[in-house]
Amino acid sequence: MAEKTLIIVLCETRGHSRTFAGFKKNLLDVFGADLALCIADNDREDKDNPFYTHARYIWSCPEFDDWGEGFEQLMPDLHPDWRRCAVIGPQWMGGVRTEPNHPGSGGIIFYFRIFLREMLERDQLVEAYDRFILTRSDFMFDLPHPPPELLNNQFIWIPDGERYDGYPDRHLICPSSDIVKALSVADLFKENPDEVIRRMQSREWNPESVLKDHFERIGLSKRIRKMPYIMYAIREEGGHTRWTMGEYDKSLGLYVKYPGELRKSKLALAVLSGGKWTAAKFSYLIGRESVRDYLVDNYPSTVQGFLPVHRWVSKLFR
Repeated sequence: MAEKTLIIVLCETRGHSRTFAGFKKNLLDVFGADLALCIADNDREDKDNPFYTHARYIWSCPEFDDWGEGFEQLMPDLHPDWRRCAVIGPQWMGGVRTEPNHPGSGGIIFYFRIFLREMLERDQLVEAYDRFILTRSDFMFDLPHPPPELLNNQFIWIPDGERYDGYPDRHLICPSSDIVKALSVADLFKENPDEVIRRMQSREWNPESVLKDHFERIGLSKRIRKMPYIMYAIREEGGHTRWTMGEYDKSLGLYVKYPGELRKSKLALAVLSGGKWTAAKFSYLIGRESVRDYLVDNYPSTVQGFLPVHRWVSKLFR
């Protein structure tokens, strides 16, 4: 029997007019998956967009001015002084009102994982699916996602890049056996903040490093495996963002939020060369780090600038 997959778009459905066609063809259809939206109900959401019309499940929460209120509503067993964890900086609790205040959206990212955990358990979906994929709506999928036969469901898969001394928070593939634990990163707010501060005060933290620390503490880091980085986040003119505005790419007519993502995607596109994924292509993209990083770092992200790399890499897989 084929494995059942639920793909979950977190936070909001921004970028949908440019991203959904690729999302459906190169992610949703590759897995034959169901779609869920786990999002904030705000004025920016166009509820007639195709993410909504294709979704089997839609779970929405308020758009909190202080996302700490969201934690307190969802998690009645929070430590009374949990916000004191913010003295551990510099930017992993963004969106929660704290002193000092953190920039970015780290706190919002963690809130949505807890909210999703509650929805999956409430609707009894943890056992209904074999695999869960957490992703974002503003990803451009210009090539097919590696298929399930290359992603052993005994492991947890993360993209090979954008790690920032941790695990990337933008895309995660997780078996149902581990999804509840994987989503429980905010459980650290239940602990005595003095103990959390003592444990974490020796370094600076961001959402990626906090996620990695969570996986290590619960014993799941040994299950982590890397997949090729094939997608890149975009922003349309005037599009909402809490972090980087991105760099404008004339060939796309869009802002590319993280140019390194686009370069990795172009390299993967060159390796795939219009063909199907194979174990060799998959392994090449995650196993030749020095070569890959040289190509990614030394060629521009535009399609035209990447043509020499495309021709060279494509020959390897003919």
